[in-house]
Amino acid sequence: MNPILIVDDDPDFCQVVIDVLTKAGFPTLRAGSGHEALNVLRHTKCDIVLLDLVLPGMDGLEVLRRIHELDEHAKVILITAFATIENAVNSIKMGATEFLTKPFRINDFTTMIHRTIEEIRFEGKARELNLDPLLASLSHPIRRGIADALNEQEELRLTDLMQRLSITDHTKLTFHLKNLMEHGIIDKNRNRGYILTQRGRMLLSGLRRISMSLGVNGHVKVG
Repeated sequence: MNPILIVDDDPDFCQVVIDVLTKAGFPTLRAGSGHEALNVLRHTKCDIVLLDLVLPGMDGLEVLRRIHELDEHAKVILITAFATIENAVNSIKMGATEFLTKPFRINDFTTMIHRTIEEIRFEGKARELNLDPLLASLSHPIRRGIADALNEQEELRLTDLMQRLSITDHTKLTFHLKNLMEHGIIDKNRNRGYILTQRGRMLLSGLRRISMSLGVNGHVKVG
């Protein structure tokens, strides 16, 4: 596996993250600024980047934009102590795959990394099968879980989805809901409930092809 790049100017936080990832068997690299991170990525392939939103010299969203100029397939997990809906929306538009809020629980963190790796596998298979690029929006297990839940029950509110998917952080769930809405996979009805669009149902059909080719169940556990 390619190394995971941690971009944060707090050496103590970086060391904690490196220790956790190393114990879980993941190789790591560290950068203390956005410029240093971009220099690393010019010479080393990193499928996953953990990126602090507040950095010296260049803010995290600008670094995120430049990372995707170097590697459009890199998965960038934004790290922030102040997760807001506005941050979530902005990061979606810039291509972030996930939010990590400080402080975090180790189990939640490692689960997020494994989810991201699964997302990378699904996206790779989607490209291999030459499926609609929009299918990449459903490569993330949480977003697949949302679509799967709406496919089964037609309409669900935010609180219903939080309970259904065992997610306690409403900002995290909103982040993924906004992503799906940006791609026209889900929408809101007159009752302000979330529904799956016709496009979403078509993409779920494509997702089943990927699941079969990977030998996994199409129904996804996200917790």
